[in-house]
Amino acid sequence: MEDFYDSDIGAQTADILVLPSSFLKTLWKELTEGLGLIKGQEAFFRCGETVGESLAANYSGDTGQIDALLNRAWAEAGLGLLFVLEATPERVVCKVESLLEVNVIGISEPCNFTSGCIAGVLKGIMQHPYSVEEDSVGEDVRIFTFNPV
Repeated sequence: MEDFYDSDIGAQTADILVLPSSFLKTLWKELTEGLGLIKGQEAFFRCGETVGESLAANYSGDTGQIDALLNRAWAEAGLGLLFVLEATPERVVCKVESLLEVNVIGISEPCNFTSGCIAGVLKGIMQHPYSVEEDSVGEDVRIFTFNPV
């Protein structure tokens, strides 16, 4: 695929695929119905993690300011508004508001794709995987705590 240059954001990207938000709902439904709830959630997380690693590709190798790099990579995801509350090599805490995943899958479900995506960005930047804990703090607001594994 030819590289694409978006003059509005001034960043050159490659292999971009834009999909309607309903795709997330379809993917969630197919994974959880086909694999069962637990395995489906795990697969949905891994899908998000793969997306996050891809988003981080332009930012790996520079671990100086985790929060700034995470925000830059996350801006490309379009999954919600990210606020980094804490960012150290030992722990990263993020609040995400206006979560697309909540709006298309439902408030009662965990945000596996979103947490996977952030974990993937962190993995791409820091070069090691992260575990995640999720807390719901509002209708479409989640707090994610990431720890290196």
